[in-house]
Amino acid sequence: MALTGIPRIDRLLDGSNPAPIAAGDPDRAAVGVIQDLLTGHGCRNLPGLTDPNLGVFGKRTTQALRSICGRDAVDQAALRTLVDKDAVTPIASRGYIALVLGMEFSPMLRVLSFTSHFETRRFFSKCNRNTDKQGLSFGLIQWAQKPGRLREILEAFRAEQPAKFASIFVDGGGLIAHVSKPKGGVNDAGSTLDPDFDLIQGLWLARFEQAGRDRDLERVQLNCAATAFLRSYKALRAYATGVTSERGVAFMLDLVNQHGDGGGRSIYRKVAAGGAASEPDLLKAMQEESVARIRRQYGEGNETIGAIERRGFFRTAPLLLDNPFEP
Repeated sequence: MALTGIPRIDRLLDGSNPAPIAAGDPDRAAVGVIQDLLTGHGCRNLPGLTDPNLGVFGKRTTQALRSICGRDAVDQAALRTLVDKDAVTPIASRGYIALVLGMEFSPMLRVLSFTSHFETRRFFSKCNRNTDKQGLSFGLIQWAQKPGRLREILEAFRAEQPAKFASIFVDGGGLIAHVSKPKGGVNDAGSTLDPDFDLIQGLWLARFEQAGRDRDLERVQLNCAATAFLRSYKALRAYATGVTSERGVAFMLDLVNQHGDGGGRSIYRKVAAGGAASEPDLLKAMQEESVARIRRQYGEGNETIGAIERRGFFRTAPLLLDNPFEP
């Protein structure tokens, strides 16, 4: 177990602050941790990361707490229950990462959690069944089959947790061989070329969902995603010299997670050459260029709507800091 860095939560767990967290509590950061943990236990009606009611302890939070812990306030025992009980739909929140997975909630994981919200609502076990013609996309940042990224997370699972990988995926070697094929073993429409490895159906889908609920493999997901983000961060430092704040870096990392490193670099250079100079101006211009590119590819559908939402969030949300980013 690691510290969350939120004093109320950490003191409640170690017994140095016995005052329970209950309805109307003004400590929104502490309440938000409780709500995120409850969401991981299957309470789906609670506010998420971008909801202005996140951190407001009202009737829905009380009802959810009652259903999981059998009480109306979070004392030390209730918090221990939320931490120790296996989550049915775990999410990559600050509380879960620190208290359940025992990992430091680093600045990079903080930035990563924002992107994972827009990819999967922070659910580790989220699977996209080829709705974007990419085959199976799995996990926090949606490692997609067709571009070859699904292979990346599967190889990390096998390297870091070989026994778990073999137990869950059974024919794990055959699986990795399949997703290592051109286009990840799927055709242009994202459909499998081998019926034995139709990953969006039946047992294969259940295996991926099981992997997303395994704590050891959740740690692998976080480490693998953070490594990819750090690699992209080092690359963008060489060209995105006008972006230095946590907000700006988070915007860029989310941008390259969606457009690829080359796409993010292309977008930045185009808007910088067009005269955008200050960081706010750069972010605004990159939002417009990103949305325009996605609109040309997908039209006025959900992909474009989602791009408008996420670019706008990273550019304006008060959750993000305007201080210099240090990974």
